[in-house]
Amino acid sequence: MPEPMPLVARDAIADIITRWAPHGRAGLLPCLQEVQEITGWLNPEVCKQVSDGLRVPLADIYGVISFYSLLYDRPVGQVIIRVCDDVPCYLNGSQDVLAALEARLDIRAGETTPDGKVTLEVHPCLGRCERAPFVMVNEEEHGPVTPDNVSALIPDT
Repeated sequence: MPEPMPLVARDAIADIITRWAPHGRAGLLPCLQEVQEITGWLNPEVCKQVSDGLRVPLADIYGVISFYSLLYDRPVGQVIIRVCDDVPCYLNGSQDVLAALEARLDIRAGETTPDGKVTLEVHPCLGRCERAPFVMVNEEEHGPVTPDNVSALIPDT
C-alpha cells in the first residue's frame, strides 16, 4: 500500500487547484504541471483531486497526461535526462549519445535506475536544433553533446 501524501504536499496541491479552479478545463495543463512539480508524478489520488477541484472528467485528466510527454502517470527519477532524436539531432549523432547514456546508466531509454534517481528518455523534439545533438537534464540544457562527454551530464544524486 502506498504511503499517504504528506500534509504539506496536500495543502500545496489544494492551493494550486484552488488557484486554477476558476479556469476549469483551460487551467488543466498548468495545474497538472504545477502539481507534478510538488509530487514528482501524477498518481491516481492526485488526478482525482485535480478532477474534482477543476470539475474536469478524470478521463480528460488522463488524456492530457498521456498526450504531453513531460507529464508522468508513473514514478520517475529525481533527475530526468531527455535526449532529442528529431532529424537534426539524429543526423548529428543523438543515437550514439543515447547509447553512451544507456551504457553509463545501465538502463534503456524509458527506464529509471534501480535506485530511482535517474530516468532516461528519448524525445522527438526539444526545440534546440541549432545545438544538435541536444540533451536536457531536468531543466538544464546541453548541446551539442557527444558520447565522450555524457558522464558530465549525470549528476551525483
